[in-house]
Amino acid sequence: MIRGYFGGPIGRLRPFVLAHLTLPAFGLAGPVHFLVDTGADSTLLAPRDALTFGVDLSRLSPDTPSTGVGGRTPTVSTAAQLILEVHPFTIPLRILAPTGRRQQHLLSTIPSLLGRDILSHFALFVEQRTQRVLLLEPQEAETLHLP
Repeated sequence: MIRGYFGGPIGRLRPFVLAHLTLPAFGLAGPVHFLVDTGADSTLLAPRDALTFGVDLSRLSPDTPSTGVGGRTPTVSTAAQLILEVHPFTIPLRILAPTGRRQQHLLSTIPSLLGRDILSHFALFVEQRTQRVLLLEPQEAETLHLP
């Protein structure tokens, strides 16, 4: 079981999990707080986390633009290893790469997203009332005897 947490300002709490991210092409590794996003097809690194890591986006190949509520944003991608507690995942990681100043400013506060490419390996339990964010392994989910 992976335990997450609710974070953010009061009244706008959102579910997060902490993961260890490694970017072999850059020799970089460290913790990243990912927003649990069942609407995201794939896991995505936010610009501020890429900046914190010291990723040189100009060294990476362009990928499919990300389309969301705020519009379309260019992305780049790199191979990554993401570890959730003891569960390792090797994934192609897309990184938001805003081009204009306005887009950079608008995207400076958004979090990195844990998408369905990772979430699909778990049963997700989110209960804000009790402050629980749980990613259950299949055998743990089976013990719940849900319909």
